[in-house]
Amino acid sequence: MMEENDNRGRGTEPPVEPLAAERALPPADIHLPIPSTDAAARAAANAEFRNEGRAFATGVAGWLLPGLGHAIQHMWGRALVVFLAVGSLVYAGATMRGNVFTSTGTDAFDYLGYLADLGTGSFYFLARSIEKKGADVSHAGGDYGTRFLATAGVLNLLAALHAYEAARGRKA
Repeated sequence: MMEENDNRGRGTEPPVEPLAAERALPPADIHLPIPSTDAAARAAANAEFRNEGRAFATGVAGWLLPGLGHAIQHMWGRALVVFLAVGSLVYAGATMRGNVFTSTGTDAFDYLGYLADLGTGSFYFLARSIEKKGADVSHAGGDYGTRFLATAGVLNLLAALHAYEAARGRKA
């Protein structure tokens, strides 16, 4: 008797309607043409190459003129902050008679200092033109000026890298 109570209502339910997605599928014996992925892959690769080229150009522009990479992307606040920060560090370092390194360094530290100073882009030449009397690192002011110039270069390189990554869509 218990079995009769357990089976009540079964078999009287309406049949289940197949899902809309299942009805839209073609029968298994029909072969649909598959679009060529070669053309799509080439188009995607070309678009990626163009975007990568634009991102690289944005990064180089940001290195040449501090803040320009962000200005190209309409990040006006960042562009202004980078320009003012790098510019003021270069100006302070050069007026304090800090050492602006050249490519004719005698050891590895001179070469690293040159790379850091060159990181300021076009401001490197501004610092060279301000430094008329030459560096004076015998005083604390000249030593601090050298550090300001190197800091400006590294800061600008980081800002240019951020502009490059933002142009690629990886940073906000």
